[in-house]
Amino acid sequence: MIHVNSVTAALYTLLSSDAALTAAGFTVCEGEPLNKDGRLTPWVGVYEGGLEVNPHTLGGTQPWQAKLELLVYVQAASRQSGQEATRQLAQHQQVVLDVLNRHRTLGGTVLTLGRLAVQPYQRDLDRDTWFFTNEISIAAELRG
Repeated sequence: MIHVNSVTAALYTLLSSDAALTAAGFTVCEGEPLNKDGRLTPWVGVYEGGLEVNPHTLGGTQPWQAKLELLVYVQAASRQSGQEATRQLAQHQQVVLDVLNRHRTLGGTVLTLGRLAVQPYQRDLDRDTWFFTNEISIAAELRG
């Protein structure tokens, strides 16, 4: 049985308890709407993406192999400019990527993290604050 909630919970716990993220003042959420409060940035959101299950025997008692997409949104906010928000976002994103690269099995909940793809997600100006968000798509391999 594949428990997607266990994997997203492990990713949330990993990020929210990481010393580098904590020291940098990150707000980490699981399953919440995108942040709209500049005081909560740097902000990270954890979500499940798609699940692909290949029903073939891998041997032993593990008859299923699966690929789970995890989505992590990293957000920065600036009251100065879009350029400043972009610079902050690049710094925050690197901190998150470093954590993911240090914990490639998410505490043993997945076999390994495969592809990590980063792309711009949202660029908003809300009143006097620029909110810039990037999406990190993660391919995790697991067995059920």
